[in-house]
Amino acid sequence: MENELLQSFLIITNQNVKADINRSIEVNYNNIDKYIESTKKFLNVTLTEDEYKLVFHDIEQRFSIKHSKGCAIFDDYDQLRDWYHEENIEDPYFWTRYKRYLEEFSSLNPKSIELLDQTTLPQIMNCLGNPTEEFEGIRLRRGLVIGDVQSGKTATYSGLICKAVDAGYKVVILLAGITESLRQQTQQRIDEGIVGLARTMNPILKTPETHRVGVGLDMKEVRATSLTTQAYDFIATNDNIVTSLASHKTVLLVIKKNVSVLNKLYNWLKNNNYDPSKGYIDCPLLLIDDEADNASLNTNKDETNPTKTNAKIRQICALFKNATYVGFTATPFANCFIDPDSVDSMKNADLFPENFMYVLPSPSTYIGAKKIFDEDGAFHRNVRFITDIEEPDYASDEYKDRASNDIDELNNGPFYYKHSKNWDGVFPKSLTHSIYCFFLANAIRDLRGDSRKPRSMLVNMSRFVKVQRVIKEHVEKIYNDFKSKIEFSFSGTDADKNLPLYKTLEELWNKHYSFIGNISIDRVLHKENLIKAIKDIKIVVVNGSKNSNKLDYKKNPSLRVIAVGGIALSRGLTLEGLLTSYFYRNTATFDVLMQMGRWFGYRPKYEDIFQIWTTMASARWYDEISKASEDLKEQLRKMFDQHLTPKDFGIKVRDNCEELQITASNKMRMSFDLNEQVSFYGNLHETPYISLNTEQNKKNVAQTKALAFQLWSQGYNFKKSGKGAYIVRDVPKSLISSFVGGIVCSKMNPSFNEEYIKDFIDDVNTIGLDYWDIVFQGGESETHFDIEGLEELTCAGRAIHIEHNAVVVSSRRRLLNTSAGKLALSEEQIAKAVSACKAKWEEEGSSIDRTIPSKAYFEHLPNRKPILIVMLIVPKPPKENEDEEQKLIKFRSDLGQSYIAAFAMGFPGVKGVDKAKHYKVNKVYYTQNLMDEPEELDDEDE
Repeated sequence: MENELLQSFLIITNQNVKADINRSIEVNYNNIDKYIESTKKFLNVTLTEDEYKLVFHDIEQRFSIKHSKGCAIFDDYDQLRDWYHEENIEDPYFWTRYKRYLEEFSSLNPKSIELLDQTTLPQIMNCLGNPTEEFEGIRLRRGLVIGDVQSGKTATYSGLICKAVDAGYKVVILLAGITESLRQQTQQRIDEGIVGLARTMNPILKTPETHRVGVGLDMKEVRATSLTTQAYDFIATNDNIVTSLASHKTVLLVIKKNVSVLNKLYNWLKNNNYDPSKGYIDCPLLLIDDEADNASLNTNKDETNPTKTNAKIRQICALFKNATYVGFTATPFANCFIDPDSVDSMKNADLFPENFMYVLPSPSTYIGAKKIFDEDGAFHRNVRFITDIEEPDYASDEYKDRASNDIDELNNGPFYYKHSKNWDGVFPKSLTHSIYCFFLANAIRDLRGDSRKPRSMLVNMSRFVKVQRVIKEHVEKIYNDFKSKIEFSFSGTDADKNLPLYKTLEELWNKHYSFIGNISIDRVLHKENLIKAIKDIKIVVVNGSKNSNKLDYKKNPSLRVIAVGGIALSRGLTLEGLLTSYFYRNTATFDVLMQMGRWFGYRPKYEDIFQIWTTMASARWYDEISKASEDLKEQLRKMFDQHLTPKDFGIKVRDNCEELQITASNKMRMSFDLNEQVSFYGNLHETPYISLNTEQNKKNVAQTKALAFQLWSQGYNFKKSGKGAYIVRDVPKSLISSFVGGIVCSKMNPSFNEEYIKDFIDDVNTIGLDYWDIVFQGGESETHFDIEGLEELTCAGRAIHIEHNAVVVSSRRRLLNTSAGKLALSEEQIAKAVSACKAKWEEEGSSIDRTIPSKAYFEHLPNRKPILIVMLIVPKPPKENEDEEQKLIKFRSDLGQSYIAAFAMGFPGVKGVDKAKHYKVNKVYYTQNLMDEPEELDDEDE
């Protein structure tokens, strides 16, 4: 389709969408297709797959961003968290101005801003401490907000600051990374979005200047005082400022996580504002820690002597009567491994997010690791593999000899991972090709009508500043040679097609951009269009050094740049309009690798042409990290569903890649290894832990009733077994799989994960599970099953208690006694299992005069049928004079006259555990699930 026709298609489709929105008709992710189909019929045209995607994402971007829900987990679910209400804020001065600023100047669409205003920020505000609440003593609330890399966390915490200040917070400290370039970028955004004034240095007169910016352009009263500026951190003579926090309406500081800066701030706060008679500063503090997994954590081996940065952050918080610490990060792996029980000599806990964790919603237009590096991801074709760098064998004697004796040869040879800081050798050809692709992508965007938009390319190959300068010089040579050839060798006629450079560009076009149907290669490779695309490109080095270049998008909103750098390109720094990334780094931790992914984010109108050049190994790592990240977020969502707290829930982080660490070793001192089975053969798996969320129990009871009804309606025979059970034989695994997929069990159950079990049952490689026995197990109580055909069964009666924020229906962490393994077996099968078990004990030299465990009746019977056991349990009332905790009282109240549904599933010993998922787990998980368990008791011992 020609570009003009495609633009008409977009205009007509957008008009139809807007018309429905104006008529209050909801436009969502699921009905975008109908608008596209309507325009296709109207214009009588067809769309290629890529054109269809382009139109779809354009509509999605403009009108209908679909967000996943944000959710929080808390330290106490019984406590009401509704102190913050927008209508109770007398003067929402800061948020009103910032919202208007977002609407006028940001790239966020109206729906995103509304979600931020009405849902996300109020939810986070209710996690914070109430700044106007009166209480005895001092209080520090600690929490963590988890987002995605390059997903708009800055807008979120800027909005949070605005609402917090409007609600009564008086002092805001924002820790903005560890580099000055990032701090300056953050200060600029705070000046524009909150303060309204910027103090900068006149480049000619070298004198400070103050001028209105951003929200301040409305010329209204300035109500915030910033004690830091874009030019200066809290350094030099700042600690000589004699002023009281109480004399200002709002005080803001944007500082680096630098020990000397933090120390200077601490001393100033204590000397000028601390009231010794009260023992605190009586001003509510909000401390926001951006990139909270970096430089803030206590990584010192001696817990009583924490790393200085960590200590200073805590000391600053401890000066205030009412303080809230909120960490923001996209890579929370390190934060998960903080010891929640750590207490140092200051009697002040580490920065573990004890009070809350909040997972930010993700817009559907966000392009993250899963969409790029998963082989089935929507943007996997945007990945380009670097295959022309040959790494030495670092373990070989030859390499070691060269590194010791021929270092000059290595420094002047081909580029490789472990180059020294003096490397100045031969660059790979793929770097040149990636730069050429950046030039082509610029031309494409110009021809699409986006000529005023900023463009950037990232080159991240070395951590050494000296080598970064060498890379910059090489990139400049590539750029100058290219520009010269276009200007002096190209003529703008068909004769250009015979030029070597044209043929190279044509080859790259055919390889990387041939799918773009609305723009021809002739237009892109035309001399005039190429010159326009590249003539204003700047090549700069961006790093943590004082000589680092600055990316000033305010002065040059159409900036086109190739940025060469290292750490400054890896944490927080935004590259606007990132089109091409050349990434060749050997960092080997989840968090650092993710933070280096500056290419994640939003790519409106150019999501089809951005490119990531990297190695196959790095791509594989990113794929693994995306799975670990999603797995971790899903755990947090389930924590919320089951009312589990940060301290009580054991967190596990997927660790299946031998080449990668989850985070730096000194951030994982409280971590443990876990190999979690994905084969359930040869054991009985139970649910003695029940979620405090009774809605999940109601769902499980409903699923149990539905299963029984389905069995009755399909003619299965319910055979009574003794006085306390009914057995249904030979049920196909499809019914079992469907049932397991419909129940929700507490994550506190160490071996019963309904999702893993369902996957195991459905796996084509799983054998021996085609037909099942189902046992509806009764017990000793006066309450009968409220299920048709099972009315004769009485429910089990169990005393219940709270453990790790879950209800436990057994004092032994077992749902069933040891005889449960015998259910549905013949006498012959039972004898065979007992004999095999004792033979094994004899072979091991163990005593055989002990109870046969329930596991034996599965482990030693490879040909038995698998079994599903369903129990309905009536909680016994508390004993006289027994005081129950509030959570248990509430659970009983919410449960009412209903009963608890619990399950067990046993699998024949077809084969052993032949594969496992590898995790790193935190201290809580280890304590709950990996420490030695008590021995199983025999029936008569109960």
